[in-house]
Amino acid sequence: MGYSILVGKACKVTDVHLHTAIEQSPLGTVIFDPDGVCLLVNRAWHALWDVEGGETLSKGRNIFESDEIRAMGLVPYMKETMGDGAVTTPLLFYEAERIGSRRRPRWLRAFIYPVRDETGGLLEVGLILEDFTERKMLEDQLAHKAFHDTLTGLPNRALFLDRLGHALSIVRQNAVRDGDSDESKVALLFLDLDNFKYVNDSLGHDAGDLLLVEVARRIKACLRPGDTVARFGGDEFAALLEETEGADGAVGLAERIAQTLKAPIVIGGHEMVVKTSIGIVLNKPSEESGEDLLRRADIAMYRSKGGGKDRYEVFSEEMNGHELRRLKLEEDLRKAIEHKEFRIRYQPQMLLETGEVVGFEALLRWEHPERGLLEPSDFISLAEETGMIIPLGRWVLAEACRQARIFREMVSYDPPLKMSVNLSARQFRHPELVEEVTAALSESGLDPSELSLEITESVMMEEQTSAKVILAALKNLGLTLVMDDFGNGFSSISYLKKFPVDVLKMDRSMVEGVNDSSEDAAIVSATISLAHALGLEAVAEGIETTEELEELHSLGCKFGQGYYWRKPCPAEEALEMLEMLV
Repeated sequence: MGYSILVGKACKVTDVHLHTAIEQSPLGTVIFDPDGVCLLVNRAWHALWDVEGGETLSKGRNIFESDEIRAMGLVPYMKETMGDGAVTTPLLFYEAERIGSRRRPRWLRAFIYPVRDETGGLLEVGLILEDFTERKMLEDQLAHKAFHDTLTGLPNRALFLDRLGHALSIVRQNAVRDGDSDESKVALLFLDLDNFKYVNDSLGHDAGDLLLVEVARRIKACLRPGDTVARFGGDEFAALLEETEGADGAVGLAERIAQTLKAPIVIGGHEMVVKTSIGIVLNKPSEESGEDLLRRADIAMYRSKGGGKDRYEVFSEEMNGHELRRLKLEEDLRKAIEHKEFRIRYQPQMLLETGEVVGFEALLRWEHPERGLLEPSDFISLAEETGMIIPLGRWVLAEACRQARIFREMVSYDPPLKMSVNLSARQFRHPELVEEVTAALSESGLDPSELSLEITESVMMEEQTSAKVILAALKNLGLTLVMDDFGNGFSSISYLKKFPVDVLKMDRSMVEGVNDSSEDAAIVSATISLAHALGLEAVAEGIETTEELEELHSLGCKFGQGYYWRKPCPAEEALEMLEMLV
């Protein structure tokens, strides 16, 4: 910005054109003589310096005695300009109590230009003030957005890592200064909400956002003033504890957070209890970076989640090897989907009284190129975590329906055989589940009455209100719904009548003691009676001996499956068995 219109000659304030230009300028402008006497002040200056209880600068007043100039601290700059050349001040901040129209803080910058004659003598000085307030506020907002999460207002990953790096730097400096080799002064917590995706899928993203805001507020309330909590995106949070001694402080914080989050949160009429898996790590030797620390906290968090969720784990070096194995398995799992390494095995479901086949359960196996045929327990939990269970489950459903249609065309059974397919927790919560089931039935030509979907008891109990909605939608398709693994966990009998299920499938843990314990036999008998009283069929899973078969039949159980008849087998063997029994 320049003052060229005044350079080289004295300012003639009577010049109409010059006076008009200065008067209409949006920049606060003052022109004063070498003694500080004000020669001209424009309207923008008066609008800027609207100070209550004080007189604004006016023509004829000494500028060095004005409230405005003293408030800004501009006198040294002005005197410097009168002796040398032009000066542009740094961007200066002024509190509302000192300056500002509408009584608000302002950011200003001053431009001071001397006007000299041919001999270098000072004639006048021009002082121009530019109000940077709006621009500075916008810059601050953009800077805040760059380093903060827009939903919760918490620091984001970039700012968190910056603060973490600073904290580690201080620890290293103090260690060198004090000769202290024990550098575990920084603790990091990595948090991942358990089953958060279900909230978005069932109640919508608006409800999910409200939940995240409340979770962020509660976590922040658990921290000390000097600590930092950040949101990394999705349902992931991280907490930084500085000046901590050992793991006790971090463990205590993890327990406080877990307890705080368990207080019910009501959103849209739905009461939710938030649970979280937490990984804890303390800083190691001085060469460790913030990214290293964060990676180890992430590993500990995944160990926590793999151990049953709703808990915390403190990182140990043993976890590194576990993580490497997990990463290798994840890589293999992705390749397996791409290379079609998965297989389905079919286990017959039998009528206990006659030994007739009434259906099959489709069971997933992975034909690993190095480790052989893997059971679901070896990879399903990882498929759930990574989301790969969705395309994998979609394929199992479509393939099982297709095979069921082939069984029906090759061998005639009356009533038709049923094909049972298991739904994982993440599949059950997937928003397109009903559409995918409909597509599998349509593409295979299988009648809905010939398909059974098995959902574990624990998945149904986890979010009962939403489970009822999902089950009702599936039930409307005309298929059969099975509560799987009953007796292996919740067994909340009082809730059974709330779910539109058709079959109660007793877990192997209930079946295996039916001959050896009168108490176990009584529990099985009561379960079968309960199922029949509710209009449900009871199926016993994992029958392996003649004694178990006979005892279950005597207790009123009509259907079962297990190694007593046949292990899960390829479709070709299942078809041969059917042809032999016809």
